[in-house]
Amino acid sequence: MASSNGALGECIALGYGIRATCLACWHARELDLPALAARLGLDHGALHDDLVPRLRCAECGSKRIALTALPPDVPTWGGAT
Repeated sequence: MASSNGALGECIALGYGIRATCLACWHARELDLPALAARLGLDHGALHDDLVPRLRCAECGSKRIALTALPPDVPTWGGAT
């Protein structure tokens, strides 16, 4: 079942994840949704326009970030952290 309003709390409750990928250096990391929800609130949006302005690549500092939704049945990807 897809998220209906794109809130962090709903993504967490439904078991979704979000992977952020830097479009400058291709560094990728799965976001810590519970930590984001603790900081931003469970009702904060989890869509691209809600999160990307708050993100920066930990490797190169770029703000050119793409997000990928990870459905609950997809295993966690252990890419670069």
